[in-house]
Amino acid sequence: MKTGSLLSVVLLLTSTMAIANELRPWTSTAGTTIEAKFVKEQSGVVYLETSDGATKKIKLSKLSKQDRKLIAELTDPFAAKKEAASKAAAEAPKASNEIRDLFGDTLRNARKQKVNVDALAGKTVGIYFSAHWCPPCQTFTPKLVDFHNEMAKEGNPFEIVFVSSDHNSQSMYNYMKETNMPWLALEYDDDHKTALKKKYNVKGIPKLVIIDAEGKLITENGRGDVTGRGDSAFDRWN
Repeated sequence: MKTGSLLSVVLLLTSTMAIANELRPWTSTAGTTIEAKFVKEQSGVVYLETSDGATKKIKLSKLSKQDRKLIAELTDPFAAKKEAASKAAAEAPKASNEIRDLFGDTLRNARKQKVNVDALAGKTVGIYFSAHWCPPCQTFTPKLVDFHNEMAKEGNPFEIVFVSSDHNSQSMYNYMKETNMPWLALEYDDDHKTALKKKYNVKGIPKLVIIDAEGKLITENGRGDVTGRGDSAFDRWN
């Protein structure tokens, strides 16, 4: 776990423990309030301890929404973190509808893991038509890997989607691993492959098509730009 994440968890646990040990007002759905410390929640019943040591029981469903949320955090210290993560995911940039139309909802990385297409949100995208068996591809792919890595180093919003013409899925993933492709790919048998090849008139490989975040074509000669202009190609596309 990263240091920052660990610190956040420690602070969350410390804050939760402090709330559990202090007197605070608890409000029912009827609007009545009681000053007490949280003891436990069991089988839908919340146990509270008043300042004079008396134990009060109230059904969880009878507490206000805010208090029910607090109970969830007290009984599951990671509840707040989970909620924050869920909120962050909901607020994260989304890929445009045009990008989804081109690639679908899910891509893959070199480790065969699924990656949401929202990873392309707000980015210039290179669609790389290539294959392991293709000699010109073997020459261009390392250059493209270097280009991609430099874009990432500079913080430029750029990503590549590999569209494989390999003989099978395993050959595709072997190609990605052997050449250290740091980018994403369409699943080998994804139906979008045929449509993409037709849309961008792919007659030979390698071919690098550049589109913007809204799916609009920038150039079909991305290969020439990367080969001839190097890192400055990104500025040309934007």
